[in-house]
Amino acid sequence: MEQELKLQIAPEDVDRLRQAPLLAHGRAAPPRLLTSTYFDTPDLAIHGCKASLRVRADGERRIQTLKLEGVAAAGVFNRDEFEMPVEGDVPDLTLLQDAIPVGTDCGRLIRDQAIAAQLAPVFVTRINRTAITLHVPPEDEIEVALDEGTVDAQTGSMPVVAVELELKQGKPQALHTAALELLKSVPLLIDHRSKADVGYGLLVDEHAEAIKAKPVRLGKGDSIEDAFCAILHNCLEQVHANERGVVSGHDPSCVHQMRVGLRRLRSALDLFAKVIPAWSGLDEELRWIAAELGAARDWEVLAGATLEHAGTDGNADELEPVRQACTQNAVQNRKRAAAAVESVRYTRLVLELTRWLESKQWRDAMTEEQRAAIDGPARQFAADVLDTRHRKLIKRGRKLADLDDHRRHRARIAAKKVRYATEFFASLSSRQAVRHYVAALTALQDDLGWRNDAVVADHLLRTVSRKSKEVAVGAAFARGYLASRVAADHQALKRVWKRFKRLSPPR
Repeated sequence: MEQELKLQIAPEDVDRLRQAPLLAHGRAAPPRLLTSTYFDTPDLAIHGCKASLRVRADGERRIQTLKLEGVAAAGVFNRDEFEMPVEGDVPDLTLLQDAIPVGTDCGRLIRDQAIAAQLAPVFVTRINRTAITLHVPPEDEIEVALDEGTVDAQTGSMPVVAVELELKQGKPQALHTAALELLKSVPLLIDHRSKADVGYGLLVDEHAEAIKAKPVRLGKGDSIEDAFCAILHNCLEQVHANERGVVSGHDPSCVHQMRVGLRRLRSALDLFAKVIPAWSGLDEELRWIAAELGAARDWEVLAGATLEHAGTDGNADELEPVRQACTQNAVQNRKRAAAAVESVRYTRLVLELTRWLESKQWRDAMTEEQRAAIDGPARQFAADVLDTRHRKLIKRGRKLADLDDHRRHRARIAAKKVRYATEFFASLSSRQAVRHYVAALTALQDDLGWRNDAVVADHLLRTVSRKSKEVAVGAAFARGYLASRVAADHQALKRVWKRFKRLSPPR
């Protein structure tokens, strides 16, 4: 299993990186030219299996490498890698057959003689690499590779200036510790793409898809700390899975799903705060990146679903100037969100958070009694948390349909926290009880959610109406439409609230 942390560096900062104090303690190998030719079929069957196949020329040696799809989180690529010497400059798929099971898509592909006959070079990377071996601390061995070169295909070329930290021996958090130390000397950014990703990006126009959260799987015997780690890893997986889509700016849904991941993460930290407190300043940083994403999402919702519903009464032409103005604001804020995710500040945040989680740094400041407490059963902790959050929602939701915007917003946040807690601990409760409870909670959240969208939209419409008289006219109509729809929903909100408050949290 290969573990690499990939970082971007600006060309003008390369010399500063070479002078970084951390690298002064390492053992540097002579620079060498690595030419890697990537092979695939005309229809990119290897890429279709979410793999890459290359033959690397390193002096007189020829090394064949097959890399399978893995998990990329906080810049760390964890994936299966199969490497072996070959004769000549073309791959030999028969050498991989003992390593790749026949029952997998990739296993069937490498055993297909027709596929082997179609393999041809699709792009080439030419990289000048300077490798430095570090021991930080002595039991952890990391290779820091400074790569400068190009990725070349018939369709174009892309320059590469990158830093790769590969764990040769030791614990994964050593990668984040080393990266944070390098950040003290030079600006670095998380790199969301491998060289193979860059090469295939020159061949095909692929957009990252928005990724929703996966279910959290907890064991009946898990401790509170086990549950905390599993839940935070799950939240971070959703956050990291959408970073690339946010940076590319192609799909607004990626912004939404990354924002959801951050909300889930903050909710999880709050849920466990009394037993596993986070370090001072973490919530402030999470609030910052969530806010950078939030503005883009608010404008997208207004420009899309909100105005689309408002235009169903035959006022589409009147609303078109408003839609165009809102879409323009959405695009601008999407660029702002992308810049935030591609910032040194965000890089530092995710490196620090990942290291804190992987090394369980919260234990350092705990007493023996506190450590013993988090070794207690997650099941009882979950039941207590769900009861507490449910009761808080019931209190916040009294006479829900008649609350003002501020108090209804507080009830909506309480409902969201109940929903996240229920989903985090769902595997510890009866499946049927969870399904019934979440169904009623979802109906409540949906109603509260679109009402909140209406409140946000009213504020944004007031802002955008200053652009022109045409926009002001359309914005006024949209605001009136939303106000009338909120008023008409009074009884519906009463019904969903009555249905929910009869329930008890799942067990």
